[in-house]
Amino acid sequence: MAYILCDIMVHVKDIPYVTRWRMANHVLTRLVVALGDGSDANDVSAFRDRMYSEMGQEILSIANRYGMKRDDASHLVQTLGTISVILFGPEFETRYIEGFPEEAIIRLTECAMFREESAHGISPSQVNNVCQAYVRHAIEALNPEFTVTISRARCRGDSFCEMIIGRKER
Repeated sequence: MAYILCDIMVHVKDIPYVTRWRMANHVLTRLVVALGDGSDANDVSAFRDRMYSEMGQEILSIANRYGMKRDDASHLVQTLGTISVILFGPEFETRYIEGFPEEAIIRLTECAMFREESAHGISPSQVNNVCQAYVRHAIEALNPEFTVTISRARCRGDSFCEMIIGRKER
């Protein structure tokens, strides 16, 4: 039996680099958001927790490989911002960062996880849980002396997201 191949064949080199990056960002974002799709929006199962922990370890590997600083809060927001844009796309480009050694604030007006194409079928509260798990595990992996608090979130009805990274109480 002979197979006829389609005359139109797309090769990687035929897809522009920017388009490839957006495709990869979309798939990763969709998978991460899908981790939040569960019967109990407040429950992050052991499997999900392990997946976020693994993602945190990969983020740490990237930071180590490229010598990204993470010894204080202002360095952490820069490193987290850079890696998040690489992983999830330009929606995580942080336009507002206020960073000091003990505390830094990130404000985002766009969110890769809260876009309809990423979150279809997943409630805003589940998206919020996903975001919190991702950011918490990333900060914990990058520097366990720091923690993150999400004070505002688009998926909770706010007009922007605000994350405060600060040193843990001793």
